[in-house]
Amino acid sequence: MNPQTNVAADRRVGRKLTRRARLAGALGLLGLAGALGAGPVARAQPAPEPSAPAAAPPVQIRVTRAQDRPQLIPVAVSQGVLVDFSVPIREVHVANPEIADVAVTSPRQILVNGKSFGTTQLVAMIDGGAQSIFTIAVDLDLERLQASILKTAPRAKVQATGLLDTVVLSGTIPDSDAAERIMQIAGVYSKNVINHMRVAGVQQVVLRCTVAEVNRTATRQLGFNGWMAGSNFPDMFVVQQVGGINPVNIGGAKEVSVSGRIPFATDQQSGLPLTQVPTLSFGFPQAQMQIFIKALRENGLLRVLAEPNLVTVSGQEASFLAGGELPIPVQQRDSISIEYREYGIRLVFTPTIVNENAIRLRVAPEVSEPDFSTAVRIGGFVVPGLIQRRVETVVELGSGQTFAIGGMLSDKTRATSGRIPALGDVPVLGSLFSSIDYQSEESELVVLVTPELVEPLNPGQSGNIPGSDYVVPNDWELFLLGQLDGEGTPGHKPVAERASQEAARPVRTSPPGSTAVRLRGPIGPAGEDEGT
Repeated sequence: MNPQTNVAADRRVGRKLTRRARLAGALGLLGLAGALGAGPVARAQPAPEPSAPAAAPPVQIRVTRAQDRPQLIPVAVSQGVLVDFSVPIREVHVANPEIADVAVTSPRQILVNGKSFGTTQLVAMIDGGAQSIFTIAVDLDLERLQASILKTAPRAKVQATGLLDTVVLSGTIPDSDAAERIMQIAGVYSKNVINHMRVAGVQQVVLRCTVAEVNRTATRQLGFNGWMAGSNFPDMFVVQQVGGINPVNIGGAKEVSVSGRIPFATDQQSGLPLTQVPTLSFGFPQAQMQIFIKALRENGLLRVLAEPNLVTVSGQEASFLAGGELPIPVQQRDSISIEYREYGIRLVFTPTIVNENAIRLRVAPEVSEPDFSTAVRIGGFVVPGLIQRRVETVVELGSGQTFAIGGMLSDKTRATSGRIPALGDVPVLGSLFSSIDYQSEESELVVLVTPELVEPLNPGQSGNIPGSDYVVPNDWELFLLGQLDGEGTPGHKPVAERASQEAARPVRTSPPGSTAVRLRGPIGPAGEDEGT
């Protein structure tokens, strides 16, 4: 049945019951009036309607919050602290029992136990109905850690604080080695360590690197070639070819009948070709004889000196390159692509300041240059080789000290002797039938590094700048005398002199209410008395 139908039926039943009650009441009143002998019968009055139930009063609440800065109860995890109150307390409650629990030891004292990392609130009921809210913070116990830091690095001013399960280290340390030891100790107490420590003192390092090489070569060669033939020797010819410096071609003479003797000639059509191999050649046209001599003494010297300097902060890598790039063709399936390879003077190093007396360097200097003697040809391109001197190592030394991180002494000798048996063994005259090639090469290479702790220049200080003494030539010096450097004529001052004069100018004060703007000078930021 529909619920609305039930409600309507109940309402009809209620109306019938109300009518019956009214009728019964009226009859009762009439009978009572007749029995009493009253005058005219009074008319029945309708019963009053039942009044609606009174509305319930609204519910009022009051929220008590903690103060802006409630008192803090610090407690270490798995440890407890006693908290004394100035007034008697009736009861206490902890918002999160999983972080800390409380035990009452006396009317004015409680015991707070740290169970896990975190923060919660403590509500204390005081006699009289007053309430107080406190904050419980459960952190690490860092007293032993602080004592360990003081013992490990006495010169360090480091404060260890706990933030839940994290150790925060702040303060200054004398060197990075002390920081590493402190971090290792803090890792024993917690896996989460935040390092806010700062290394005191100068933390910038300039590396002065020197690459010096001397290469000496010596070559001594001696060889004889020659030939004899022609009409003076119609039945034979002689050619000495040891060492391969004789450029002759041997063949039959032209327009000679094959039925008779065939003389051989060594000059073919365009004459005897001479190449760069022999250093000396002489002949006797009437005797049809020519001698080729290769006698050479050659000395070579190569000196390489590179001194790159580079500055960086402790722990940061710095690189320096003065050179260029070589295009290298690479054969693809249907085309040729170009790749570039760097060469020149390169310096890559990473300094670490261990303490005030030691600097640890990871350094890799390199000097390279193209070598066309080992060039190859690829797709019509000539690609030279590279001659490289490279060193990569890690050393530790003090500021201003010099270390030879690499060195090489190479001495190579190569000798070749070729001769005709028997004839080449004859004293003195045997050299006409032999060839000797003697080569020696001596190379010496050394790489030096010198690190130094440096600070930036103060305003007004300047170093030696390349070209600072250059003077612009005037028209007379440039066009008539052909001088590219001037001699300091009026109006043409060196760069360094102009910079010093600009710095020596009096300071112009800004008018009241204006803002002074600091400019950047030619060497660095302007100081207090310049650039305003």
